[in-house]
Amino acid sequence: MSVSVLYYKVAPEKISSAQLSELIHCWRDELPSNKQQKINKLHQQNDQVLSLAGLQLLKKGISELLQLTFSLQQLQFPAQEKPFISGELGENIDFNISHSGNIVCCVVSDSLKVGIDVELHRQISEATLKKFLDDYSDILNNDKQKELTEFFNIWTKSEAIIKAANYGSIFNMKELKLGEDGGFYQNHFWHTSPINISTDDPDKEYTCHIACSEKIADTEITIKQITNL
Repeated sequence: MSVSVLYYKVAPEKISSAQLSELIHCWRDELPSNKQQKINKLHQQNDQVLSLAGLQLLKKGISELLQLTFSLQQLQFPAQEKPFISGELGENIDFNISHSGNIVCCVVSDSLKVGIDVELHRQISEATLKKFLDDYSDILNNDKQKELTEFFNIWTKSEAIIKAANYGSIFNMKELKLGEDGGFYQNHFWHTSPINISTDDPDKEYTCHIACSEKIADTEITIKQITNL
C-alpha cells in the first residue's frame, strides 16, 4: 500500500510564448480527443499549462514511482466523475489532480481511493468566512489571519474527501462531518493528511491535503517536487 504525491511549479515567464505554445501542443497530443477538446476551450494559456502539467505528473508518478508502463491515452474522462484509467491497470490505480495559483499537484495510489486539493492563500470576504466557518465557532475570534488559515485547512480537507469519494462537489460540504484526522462522508470515514508545498516565492502560501479511503502512516506517503516535466 503506497500513496505518492507529486507537485510542480508552473513558471511560464521563464520560457518564450512560442516555446510555451509548442509545449502545450506536445502535451495535448498525448491525450484522448475528448480531453483535447476541453483543453482547447480553456481561454487562458496558464490554465491550459496547469491542466496539462497535472496529467504529466500523473504519467510520471505511475511510470516512475509505481514502476508501471502507462500512456495518457489510457485515461477516461467521464462528464461528472473523476477521470480514471481504463483496462486492468485502472482496477488498482486511483489518482487525483488539483491546481491553484501556479502549483499543480497529483496524488497516486496503488491500492486506496484518494483525493487531493491545493489552494493558494488569498483574501476571502468576511461574509464568506463567517458563513463557511459557522460550524466552527471556536475559530471565529476576530484573528483574521488565523481565520483565513483555518478556512483553507477546512476547505482543502473537505475538497480532498469529496474528490476521493468521487461524489458531489463543494455544495455537498455541509454533508461532511470533519474531525481532526479526516471526515465522515457518504457512509465512510476518509483519512486526511496535510502536504507541505514548498515554493521559492515568499509572497505565496499554499495549503494542501490529501484524503485516503484507509488510514495510512506518514512514512507510506511519498512527497516529491518535480522541477522538470
